[in-house]
Amino acid sequence: MASQLDQGREAFDRREWAQAYSYLATASDQLPLDPEDLERLATAAYLTGRDADSDEVLARAHHAWLQAGNPQRAVGAAFWLGFGLLVRGEEARGNGWLARAQRIVDDGDLDCAERGSLLLPVALAHLDRREPENAYAAFLAAAEIGARFGDPDLVTLGRLGRGQALIRSGRTAEGVALLDEA
Repeated sequence: MASQLDQGREAFDRREWAQAYSYLATASDQLPLDPEDLERLATAAYLTGRDADSDEVLARAHHAWLQAGNPQRAVGAAFWLGFGLLVRGEEARGNGWLARAQRIVDDGDLDCAERGSLLLPVALAHLDRREPENAYAAFLAAAEIGARFGDPDLVTLGRLGRGQALIRSGRTAEGVALLDEA
């Protein structure tokens, strides 16, 4: 019989989020999960509406990646944790995690897709302050980094953001075209 961890991985691969969460959470109670499995558990928790569980597990994944000597993946976990907190209105905690991620990128002089991801909250802040030109530039920079590192999610998010910025600056047809493309 497959272990809880194996069943959780298989359910995750099938995108059966509730089952994946159940199996992976049980496995996590029984043994320490590696950072990739922690990320799977965090994703399954998030996709089943367990935001607090997802936050806690992403923090564990962040620390596990640092311990494993993989600062790039640690930045990714910190980014998604911080970004999720910001989206839910927890600005202090969210900004704290994003600042931690940025510090790791800067201290390690990391050239990676995660550097581009960290531009997304900056760009969104420009949109909130009604600075569509600055938002457009930040979304464009994020998308260019995403393209350089082959990160289709970052490219798409950059394209969506550029579309929003164009719409806010009165260039509706161009903006909608980018949204449609994304």
